[in-house]
Parts: sequence; C-alpha cells; structure tokens
Amino acid sequence: MALTFERPVVDETDPDWRQAAACRYCSPELFFPAGTTGAAVDEIGAAKSVCRRCPVQSQCLRFALRTGQAYGIWGGTTEDERIMLRRLARKRRTAAPLPA
Repeated sequence: MALTFERPVVDETDPDWRQAAACRYCSPELFFPAGTTGAAVDEIGAAKSVCRRCPVQSQCLRFALRTGQAYGIWGGTTEDERIMLRRLARKRRTAAPLPA
C-alpha cells in the first residue's frame, strides 16, 4: 500500500480541497465496491488508480481518518487499510516516551 503523506498538506477541514480531487467526475459507485473479493478486487484497483494520480490524496485520507469513514476507498485506502492505519497510530501514541 502506498501512502502519500509527503504531499503538501491542505487543510482537510476546508471543503475546497475536494474541488481538486481526481475523483470528482467519477461515479461514486467506483469508490464503494460491493465486497472485497471477486469483481470487487478489480473495482478497488480501479479506484486506487484514480487516487494514485490525485493531487489531494493525502487530504482525502486525512479526512477519512479524522471523520471515521468506515466504507469505501478514501485517499487510496480500503476500509481494512484505514483500520490498520488507526491501530498503528494508536500504537505509536501509546509507545511515545513522556517528555522530560
């Protein structure tokens, strides 16, 4: 999974970031596949390919994580990938040393 946190950060609370999204003219159905196996695997790949070329991919992912989007492809990630990212973030927070 390729995440692109290195892209410039735009305030994801500002709805204007969505105007630059590569998916804005795509069918929403592409980003909400029915399942994770069979034909859905191709749909997930197609949605992620749109995300890979999106200039606001990281803002979309941050929005999805901040707002708890449980379904669909957001910022190039599936539901399961976002769950994993949340767990990793929690683990990092709890493992961080206390300031002296």
